[in-house]
Amino acid sequence: MLPLSLGRIPALGAERPAANESAAWFRPANVDAHRSSETRALTAWLSLFVGVAVCIALGHVWLRLRVVDLGYQLLTTRQLIEKLAQEEHELTVEIATLDAPGRVEAIARERLGMTRPGKGQEVALP
Repeated sequence: MLPLSLGRIPALGAERPAANESAAWFRPANVDAHRSSETRALTAWLSLFVGVAVCIALGHVWLRLRVVDLGYQLLTTRQLIEKLAQEEHELTVEIATLDAPGRVEAIARERLGMTRPGKGQEVALP
């Protein structure tokens, strides 16, 4: 056990040495170097950990933004497919009405002045 006075007599009114000076003999000089190397190593590992965590967080954010962007593209594509399907249905109905035999005959009579052939006007092709 170390004496409290560290070689001085407190009763004589001597000044007390500073805390760093009084403990200097107790701690070897290489302890500070060891502590600073441990501190540097700890700081390096902490920096590496924080860097990796930031990279992971940025990767996660980028991935979520990519998912949202692809969701919007998918929605737009689905709407386009529905619109094209509706247009196909409308065109199919229009073709059916334009192709009706009664309509073709009416156009042939009105616009082209055609009539049905009479007896003897029909020719059979080989």
